[in-house]
Amino acid sequence: MEQPPPSPPPTANSPQWSGLNGDLLEKIAKCIDTRTNILHFRAVCTTWRSSIPLPPKTSLPPLIKLPFPIGPNPRLNPKRRGHFTLKESTIFSIEPITKISNSYYSTTKTWLIKIEFLTASNEPNTKVLLKEPLSRFAFEGLNQKLPKVLNLLDYKVSEVSKVCGLEFVAVGKNPDEIDFNEMKSIRIRKVVVSDSKKDQDFAVMAVHTGAKLGVWKMGDKKWTNIDDGRERALYDDAVYYKGKFYAVDITGLAISVDSSMKIKKVARRLPCFGFGHGGQFKYLVKSPDELFLVDKYYDVEREMFEDERVDSDSESSDFPLYLMVYKLNEEECEWVMVESLGDLALFVGDDCSFCVSVKDYVGCKANCVYFTEDSFSRGGRDDYPGYDTGLFDLEDGTASPLSAFPGYSKLWTDDED
Repeated sequence: MEQPPPSPPPTANSPQWSGLNGDLLEKIAKCIDTRTNILHFRAVCTTWRSSIPLPPKTSLPPLIKLPFPIGPNPRLNPKRRGHFTLKESTIFSIEPITKISNSYYSTTKTWLIKIEFLTASNEPNTKVLLKEPLSRFAFEGLNQKLPKVLNLLDYKVSEVSKVCGLEFVAVGKNPDEIDFNEMKSIRIRKVVVSDSKKDQDFAVMAVHTGAKLGVWKMGDKKWTNIDDGRERALYDDAVYYKGKFYAVDITGLAISVDSSMKIKKVARRLPCFGFGHGGQFKYLVKSPDELFLVDKYYDVEREMFEDERVDSDSESSDFPLYLMVYKLNEEECEWVMVESLGDLALFVGDDCSFCVSVKDYVGCKANCVYFTEDSFSRGGRDDYPGYDTGLFDLEDGTASPLSAFPGYSKLWTDDED
């Protein structure tokens, strides 16, 4: 293959990037949306590095204490006292610029990894917690699957998504043991935050005790319960999308909550079939242009479909799972079935969901949904990244463990032996 001609040497008229005005550099830096890109910006030259301060390790406002508990729980020990703090993890993609090969690994494709910074922004030494992309928990064996040394000059590193959570901090004398029913108030299922990090506009939504919704705004003394007017509403998931919080319940009914706490129904419940309205669990996934709903079914539900849109006799995988994908049509207040995602891939997990274009992430499979499922790990190994992760192909309607896709399973790790 013919090599391109070498770049001409700099001339007297070539731009002197290191001599750009400091005010201009500061304006450019304010337009950069991620910490990683700011670090890349600072690395261009020593002048740029000295002109732009090191960005904080987290995008969240510092030292926030949120009220505990979020909602009532009759089983909560009255002596349990404390508050919540916000924690943030970042999902990164790491792609070798050229093929990297040594005794530990060999790859040309993308890795995904979740990192939580455990040290404060002003501390010089950084400690991090490594997690699987779709899990809220650290994977203890993950370090053994990574290269011993990672020279970031050899890799393209990008931020894919941010993930937030609430951590309970006990204050004063608390009961030593935490009852199982108290965990409903302490371990929060899903947490999403507003895009605005200005103190007066910052807000948090949580899916908490008994699948209820709560919203906290900066300065509030307590959480606001979201009452959509129904006697019994059980919510599965929530996202922050285009300036509003969105949440979906177990029937597929979706609402939005704006900054003034106005509640609006944006999608009616899904058609009723099987044991209820749709599958066992529902996930919301946002893309730049659409808000998607991923509905997870098991075969026992799928066999009861009366909707002709789903062919229950079609060829299926060895695992009794089926996913259906919808997109929101807010004007018509309905979910519209999606037959193809094109070059998009959706990811849904314990505490996060995100969407990528496979054009930007080498090694991702298009028109698919990556998801977690406990049944994938039963009777097998559980000591490697992605052991409980599956991939659902919208084209043929099959779900299989990630390990069944040799060309795509290295998205989590390059060592599957």
